[in-house]
Amino acid sequence: MANQKLTLEIPESLFEQLHHLAELTGQSIESLALQSITSNLPCLSEKVHDLDELLSRVTPDNLHGEGKAVSRATC
Repeated sequence: MANQKLTLEIPESLFEQLHHLAELTGQSIESLALQSITSNLPCLSEKVHDLDELLSRVTPDNLHGEGKAVSRATC
């Protein structure tokens, strides 16, 4: 798989947290950011799938909460 370059603008506080963690672990900031993105993508994909499924069940009859309660995914 070919690599792609991604440039992000993040809040200074988040950068400082990454920088501090990088110093503690001996890893690069880039590596820590990539690990965070990689570990969160499956959860986000699952949430999108769950949301699509829930939205497909919306009808005029249950639009205002008159229908069955829906559970929420946690990640």
